[in-house]
Amino acid sequence: MRILVLQLKRIGDAILTAPALGALRAALPEAEISLVLAGAAASLGRAFAMADRTLTYASGKDARNCWRQALTGKFDAVLDFSGTDRSAALTGISRAKYRVAYAKDAKNWLRKRAYNTLSDASVRNLHTIDLHQALVTRLLEEMKISPIPTVKDYGHLTLPPDLAPPALPNPYIVVHPGTARAEKYWPAERWIEVIRHLQETHHLPVVLTGSNDADELVHLRAITDGCHVHANFAGQFSLLQLASTIANSCMVLGVDSAAMHLAAAFQRPQIALFGPTNPYHWQPRHSKAKLLLAGPEESPTTTPKHAKFPMTDLPTARVLRAVDSLMG
Repeated sequence: MRILVLQLKRIGDAILTAPALGALRAALPEAEISLVLAGAAASLGRAFAMADRTLTYASGKDARNCWRQALTGKFDAVLDFSGTDRSAALTGISRAKYRVAYAKDAKNWLRKRAYNTLSDASVRNLHTIDLHQALVTRLLEEMKISPIPTVKDYGHLTLPPDLAPPALPNPYIVVHPGTARAEKYWPAERWIEVIRHLQETHHLPVVLTGSNDADELVHLRAITDGCHVHANFAGQFSLLQLASTIANSCMVLGVDSAAMHLAAAFQRPQIALFGPTNPYHWQPRHSKAKLLLAGPEESPTTTPKHAKFPMTDLPTARVLRAVDSLMG
């Protein structure tokens, strides 16, 4: 059986699709699975061990290759995790027997014609990992395959054996303060306090990571101007190198970002800081993760309707307590 999986969204969405691929592989171990990733997420392709091959959707030649594969690949099933006109068109031209998407994404005329199997899973009421797994469940139900496997959130990404990790002391801590949205930044002066605490109280070297985004680099420079770190790899790593650095660390601290999802995928001890975004849909769920929310409550319950607070409403003392608890 040949299956085409379309995930054309951002890095975090791609990482959180990995458990769904794990469930698909568990149910159909002999299937040939092709995964299409787009944008920056495509550089993680080699880490998706459950896929037999990955394709990059980008402008020019790469995009033409994806369209050609969809048209001529003789796929038996297509799973569209993206829900865009572009991914709907790729699904439609495949002429696969099973063309699966979320019902919420099949509302205009193009998408109604592209899909023939829909999942009613609610994006509002599910964690993103569960939402993605619901799409796989819908395909397996349509194929009358049972029992439908359940898999853990982690263990579905692997580091390529030829990927050389950076030379770092062992152990070390990763601090990843950056993110794609400035509203999710935690104040630089508070990161400085936390980094100094890690060094002075727990005597562990700190490695700073981040992207080459101009605003993010300014934010990280404000941090490094106020404290010393063992290494600052901001803007120097590929996503696979970042994944390797995170996977080999003893702890990861950061905000809601791709780095947070990578730490969860490799089940690293981690502290995740949330404010304006809803942790109900994105939080790490393993036992070594500590979730900290901005706002007046120390340990609020996450719900689909999340009260948003600015990151400045997350006090430094709360983060330091979490650090000491996790280190203990």
